[in-house]
Amino acid sequence: MKNFLALLVFAGGFAGWYLYHQKQEVEESLTATQKQTEIHEKEAAIKRVGFQSLNGVMAIRKKAAEKQAELTQLRNQLKTLRDAKDAVARERQQTLAAIRQTFAGKTIPLKLNSGRDLGQVRIMKADDTGVTVALPSGVQKVPPQELPQDLKQALNY
Repeated sequence: MKNFLALLVFAGGFAGWYLYHQKQEVEESLTATQKQTEIHEKEAAIKRVGFQSLNGVMAIRKKAAEKQAELTQLRNQLKTLRDAKDAVARERQQTLAAIRQTFAGKTIPLKLNSGRDLGQVRIMKADDTGVTVALPSGVQKVPPQELPQDLKQALNY
């Protein structure tokens, strides 16, 4: 019975040592796993920040592309408006030239704003720079600011 008790004590001591050793290995393994988990979590956080930054960049690029398309559309509209403005200006010039051309050959009495009386003159040509008139003494160009108000209105100056 002494041997059995000794064997039982020895077996109990060996089992205790074995369980203590297993517990130490499990704790070491757990600690190592926790450290690896922390490292992986830090790497994941870094990658998450990078991914969020990349998403931000992608959103900015998308907005930039939309604004670029909008800018192109606005440039096209501006070109269309400029072309329309130029067409209206050409049409206005043609209309003014046609109106002024109707006065060519007419004889009118002309007194300038400066007070000078040219008498009866024949209108030879009317353009943007003034009216060319024929006088008994020759040809003279009269600038628009020298014309009387009623003639200015009639010639659209």
